[in-house]
Amino acid sequence: MDFAGLAVGIAFGACLFLGGLANPDKIVGALRLKDFHAIRVIAVFVLVGMLGTWLLHLGDAAHYSLKPAAMLSVLLGGAILGIGFGLVGYCPGTGLACAAAGRMDALVTVFGMFAGALAFILLHPLVAAPLDEIANQGKRALPELTGIPYAAWVIVFTVGGAVVLYLTRPREAA
Repeated sequence: MDFAGLAVGIAFGACLFLGGLANPDKIVGALRLKDFHAIRVIAVFVLVGMLGTWLLHLGDAAHYSLKPAAMLSVLLGGAILGIGFGLVGYCPGTGLACAAAGRMDALVTVFGMFAGALAFILLHPLVAAPLDEIANQGKRALPELTGIPYAAWVIVFTVGGAVVLYLTRPREAA
């Protein structure tokens, strides 16, 4: 058993709770662009993960494993995920964390996620595989597609993310 993966999963779930993302109202508020708390927490996760992965890659401690950029499939899958996200107020991570904490609505959501995963597995050869060929960019990342170095992408996203975090910070009521 991979205890490192289990430990990271538990730590991630704890961070979701500590970050206030175990509340479905926060998630729905983010989707309605009325509550930026969840967006800010997720942005920090993404920025730290991106920066950390890049630094580990530079130190030869991690290696990128790119998946084919099947743009149509990714857009459709993202739309389906977003619809489910908005309906239940949980993303896969928060759903699992909240189910583990005993929330019954989250447990139902997790069963729905597994049912959706099973449907995907069964329908993939008929539906998703042909869609994967439409607008497929292959195993290439933004640096290869644009000719702009990884370092520039990391710097732009890190600085841009920091600016967005600053602009969306909570302000004192007057």
